[in-house]
Amino acid sequence: MRILLDLGDRPLTVIGPPGSGKTTMITALGLMRHKLVGSAVSYVTQKSSDAVGIIIKPSIPWACIRDNLFLILDSYEELSTRPGITILTSTAYRYKTYNSYIKYLGYLAKNPRNTHAAWLLERIMLLRNIIIEPSNNNENKGITTIIQSRDIRGVYLATALILNSMCHQGNNNVLILDDVTILPIRDDALLRIIRMTRGLTNVWMVLHSIGKLNIEDLNTPTIITSHSGPAKSLSRFKEILSQIKPGEALYMGINEQLKIKIHEIKELRNKLLNEITQ
Repeated sequence: MRILLDLGDRPLTVIGPPGSGKTTMITALGLMRHKLVGSAVSYVTQKSSDAVGIIIKPSIPWACIRDNLFLILDSYEELSTRPGITILTSTAYRYKTYNSYIKYLGYLAKNPRNTHAAWLLERIMLLRNIIIEPSNNNENKGITTIIQSRDIRGVYLATALILNSMCHQGNNNVLILDDVTILPIRDDALLRIIRMTRGLTNVWMVLHSIGKLNIEDLNTPTIITSHSGPAKSLSRFKEILSQIKPGEALYMGINEQLKIKIHEIKELRNKLLNEITQ
């Protein structure tokens, strides 16, 4: 409760190695926020065993996708080295529907020399299942889980969901992205995504370890879960990590620091799950 009060509407980062309680922590907070203020919670994970609520297929309006298409594709592949494709992605905003843009790319790709259109057509087809047209208002309420793959589709989906949160920031919902760092996101794109979420009040992210992050990347409320001895000694965050014993986590918020017992959070999570499913 103290974490939620300190957090307010700010984004949240949870950092730790596998099995250290990151998922338990962040899903417990999401369930508590849902119970207290009725926030819709969209939980994105690679493991169906971690699902909370019903498993759904994500739905993102085409208008949000088309206006940010470059950012989605660039999260996996550096498009700045492909100026022809950059030009093609910039034309997406002219097309009111996903299908009309696909038809346009298909027409261009008929020319064997237009390799940019063929490449882009293949890539954007990976987004087909998550896009809804303007007339289809399919907002998800309550607690839902989205299962994402660990390949290029997962990268696109994670980025698209963050951008969708940006497009619908006024809504009372929380987007939880679990273990983003195990996706094949380019390093500079990952840092861009982390910085992008600072401006979004409804995105919580879980990151494996802390090796790729600098101090400035931790300037949002952060929970760090326990690390191994070697990780503590080698990390540039060893002063912080030395405060955390096995089975503990440390919340570094805006107004306070708070030690957390992970087994107590597990009990709270199970209690909340039982109450919500009854």
